[in-house]
Amino acid sequence: MEANVRSQLRNYIVRSWLSGDERGLDDETDLQQTGILDSFSTLALIAYLESTFHIRLDPTDINSESFRTVDSIAHLVLGKLSSREGT
Repeated sequence: MEANVRSQLRNYIVRSWLSGDERGLDDETDLQQTGILDSFSTLALIAYLESTFHIRLDPTDINSESFRTVDSIAHLVLGKLSSREGT
């Protein structure tokens, strides 16, 4: 499941903001520092995460650390998925 979440995230980012060119993007690339994520693309990414993974992000989930890398975003999504399954 973890690899699938990361793969879906990378594919979405590459399709949406990198014109299909994934060179230089890995799970640890700083999406904010590279300019891939700004306020508008972050909002689009939040909508994508909520609709694709059927999760609800709380305002406290949305911060610069949670949305820094593919890895940190995947960790957030997986945490939401596991807490949903536990309820």
